[in-house]
Amino acid sequence: MRIGLFTDTYTPDINGVVSSIVTLQKELEKNGHDVYVITNHKAARMKKEGNVLRLPGLELKWLYGYKLSTPYHFAAKEEIRKMNLDVIHVHTEFGVGMFGRIVAKYLNIPVVTTYHTMYEDYTHYINRFELDEVEKVSKKMVSTFSRMISDSAQAVISPSQKTKETLQKYGVKTPIYVIPTGLNFEKFNRRNIDMEKVKEIRHQYGIQEDENVIVFVGRIAQEKSIDVPIEGFRYVKNPKTKLMIVGGGPQLPELQEMVKNYHLEDKVIFTDKKTRDEVPLYYACADCFVSASLTETQGMTYIESLACELPVFARPDDVLKDLVIENDSGFLFETPQEFAEKLDCFFELSEEERDAFRKRAKEKVIQYDSNVFYSKVISVYYQAIDDFEDAYEVVRIKMLDDYVRIYVENDKDDQPLHILISLEDYFTYKIRLHAMLDRYAVADFQRKEISLEAYRSAIRKLRIKDYTRKEMETYFNHISGLSKDSAQSILDELEEKGYINDYRYVCDKMDSMQFSLTGKIKIRRVMIAKGVDPEVVDKALMNYDDNLEVDKAKRMAEKLMISVKDKSISMKKKTILKKLMLQGFDMGVATECMKLLDFTNEDENAALEKTILKAQRNYARRFQGNQLRYKIVMYCVQKGFQREKVINKLEEMEWNNE
Repeated sequence: MRIGLFTDTYTPDINGVVSSIVTLQKELEKNGHDVYVITNHKAARMKKEGNVLRLPGLELKWLYGYKLSTPYHFAAKEEIRKMNLDVIHVHTEFGVGMFGRIVAKYLNIPVVTTYHTMYEDYTHYINRFELDEVEKVSKKMVSTFSRMISDSAQAVISPSQKTKETLQKYGVKTPIYVIPTGLNFEKFNRRNIDMEKVKEIRHQYGIQEDENVIVFVGRIAQEKSIDVPIEGFRYVKNPKTKLMIVGGGPQLPELQEMVKNYHLEDKVIFTDKKTRDEVPLYYACADCFVSASLTETQGMTYIESLACELPVFARPDDVLKDLVIENDSGFLFETPQEFAEKLDCFFELSEEERDAFRKRAKEKVIQYDSNVFYSKVISVYYQAIDDFEDAYEVVRIKMLDDYVRIYVENDKDDQPLHILISLEDYFTYKIRLHAMLDRYAVADFQRKEISLEAYRSAIRKLRIKDYTRKEMETYFNHISGLSKDSAQSILDELEEKGYINDYRYVCDKMDSMQFSLTGKIKIRRVMIAKGVDPEVVDKALMNYDDNLEVDKAKRMAEKLMISVKDKSISMKKKTILKKLMLQGFDMGVATECMKLLDFTNEDENAALEKTILKAQRNYARRFQGNQLRYKIVMYCVQKGFQREKVINKLEEMEWNNE
């Protein structure tokens, strides 16, 4: 396979990204693959060194000497074409990384990207005044940019589960493979390290044979939190313990000043920047390793130090899971004081106990063998190539009002797929005629299409009639494939744009229900049954005119006086009162209304006679004599007439019949 590694940082630079790239390059070449490294250098002209192509770059001294290139190099594009690459592996997001993605699209080559850097932990470089709003905007930009960059590749390699979870939080849809960076253990094996040179280094920095050393290796920058172990040395009791800080970086002068202020010049050693080949010698100078950083995507220096048999002192972090285990391969601390306390305890251990620590430390990194690293990465390459071959070509684009319908096809489908996408995705993915979309992007568009269609159907539905949020949620529940989260997101958008407004809905319904003489209690009950929040209902009902409630109840009661027949006046009053309450009027309003009704024209005697005749018609076919008389009496009593009056009326009616 012919592989292109694109990176802004490469040898002679020393950092975790370079370590990862060099390890991968050597393992790929060892297994017979052709590897080309496309990087940059501080020069105005392109330079080729064997299989390494260096592009013109500008050094940013304020950013630890980071070299930045323009995202496009015409001459380099032709050189890369000649390489006939099978896959492009991008290791940086800017400069050369952007160029790699452009070339991949131009030459139709699949892309794999490794997310080496947690950029949200580096926003202090642009937020010098530590403004909350700037920090918030910066992290949002990091999230959006990381998602766009990752989703432009066929595969993403994450050095740790922590990094994968962060990318998923950003919304990355491209497949993410967790592959810890491999390490060539031979380089960090103490048996292969020149111990004479180690003695020379210790002598150079004035370290006595009976003195203990804890080492930090890495970039001297704010995100590494090197100030924490320096602070901790104010509390270290063992006078024969020293801290060696190996590396260079923008925070070096500040930390040197900090050491002077704490009067720790005889305890803390700064070596400044060292070459990659020298680094194992400095690990070998020490008895243990420390890092307080919480910004690592994997933490190669932890692995290197463990491979060099150094127990690790570190702050708890997800990247250390199964790597640094308390009182087994190292120690975890939260504060400078806790660091100092545990460091003193470690150096109080016997030589045999410390040897056991060294042995366990080395055992923890077996999983990071470079051969395993190579095997996993090459598998991702083949998967990315397969996925790229399954890509779709955009064969037609149809612009709609607020959406775009695209038609895509590949060799495996009989007919083109037509997918509705948002304008945001249309511009984000830079979709144009004959552009290629990988199958993950197409699958993502198809998932999103369900939401878009649901949103459009909801708009059509709401333009005809108002519905509550709960009613629309029930409607969405019947749309196949629409997730609950997507439904809630659509509902939020509909509310934000004013298509759904439960408060307005209640106010409108309140007007129509008042017109139909419905009481406040029933209005509230009906609205809550429709899923409206009780607080929203109560807020709307605050506009309800209570003075009209009695008048409305009176009009309803007057209608009921006509419809409620064949009952005594007392029973008629009770029936009307009950019906008013069922219609949603509260007891106080209904009672007040009953006082306003005029029953003086009610002829209870005539009503009783009608009730008796009705009962007689109902029971005459089944009962005779005293049984019929008993049934009539009971029927009338149930209608609210007094038993004695019923009996008297029966006798009167029987006498008249005679």
